Amino acid sequence: MKRTKYFIGMFAMLLTVCSCSENELMVFGDEHHIYFDKFYKDAAAPGKETADSTLASFFFENDDVNEIDAKLVVHITGKLLDQDRKFALKVVPELTTANPDEYRLADSYVFRANNVSADAKNQSDTIAIKMLRSGRLKDMPHGVRLCVELVPMGDLQLGQTERTRAVINLTRDAIKPEWWDEEVTTLLLGKYSSKKYKLFLENIDPDATLNADMLKNQPYKAIELVRRFKRWLTENPTKAREENGTKMTVNV
Repeated sequence: MKRTKYFIGMFAMLLTVCSCSENELMVFGDEHHIYFDKFYKDAAAPGKETADSTLASFFFENDDVNEIDAKLVVHITGKLLDQDRKFALKVVPELTTANPDEYRLADSYVFRANNVSADAKNQSDTIAIKMLRSGRLKDMPHGVRLCVELVPMGDLQLGQTERTRAVINLTRDAIKPEWWDEEVTTLLLGKYSSKKYKLFLENIDPDATLNADMLKNQPYKAIELVRRFKRWLTENPTKAREENGTKMTVNV
């Protein structure tokens, strides 16, 4: 009988928890643990999350823009904060290829209190790391990498190991899309260049609708987009130049 009453009690408690709003923020314990939203490496078993990084690129910026923000989402567990909490970041040298003149870290960052919306499921905030343009980026199509690690301050503690670090990839140009293969080069857009792709997105396809799915299932739409780009190139001969000065062309 006691065993039956125990399970009835546990079942009632589960019903109470499940009856709460799905959007209600559930917090437990007095300790606060801080961690990034993205996993910098694959989660340990039985977790299935995979490593992810944040891209910062000067691709859509004017040439006179020399710094951009790389935004990182941070979470804190525990009871709702009643005051702002500070934390710091440090560079992880063995996972970083960026030079010191390609980023700038603040002495500390702030996780704001009382910034949780009514439907939030986590205590989250966003910080920005300054990424700086360097001369060598033009010769590095895949850019450079900055890896930073959280440094708790006060009584903050580190959270999940796989999310105590964050990876930022800094590029000057866009990385060539996988769908821009030999067939696209031969039949549509011609030889890839970052400038050509940038002009195409800025003037013809700002939502980047041309992708692998369109090429496979709606190729006529891809052809029409490239034809519009061809007309634009004809109407703007002074802008339709590659970085080396040669005329920009497409093959449709």
